[in-house]
Amino acid sequence: MERPEVSDEENIVRAIHQAWWDMNEGRRSSSVFKGTNISVSRLSILALESLFLIFHDQLDSSPNGIIVGAGEINVGRLREIGNEFANNVSIKVIEAPLENNPAHAEVPQKISRGLANKIISELQFHSDGSMRIEQTKEPR
Repeated sequence: MERPEVSDEENIVRAIHQAWWDMNEGRRSSSVFKGTNISVSRLSILALESLFLIFHDQLDSSPNGIIVGAGEINVGRLREIGNEFANNVSIKVIEAPLENNPAHAEVPQKISRGLANKIISELQFHSDGSMRIEQTKEPR
């Protein structure tokens, strides 16, 4: 049975590990959004504060370090970025709730480093669930 797609109107967040975001230098690794079956969470299901509790509980023991932030993006905008990219990547966000995270979803497509960097440039970054750090639309 095929899982439903997340609506274009929804916003999603991606948990960001310490190894992926140098907060002092403002550098972010393409690992934030690179790969296949990328785990994200839906803000329409759980608030960011609740998601940070889940992220810390489930992901802080990762070899990539503790969770230091989350990157937020609108699903419709994510699809637009894929469509505008060189290879016209059709990005989908699929519902994939977990017992410990009912807001969990996945981006099943393979996201290349180049596409990941385009996505990262449009993420709104949140630090540790307590406050918004910045909204990035950095000049390139």
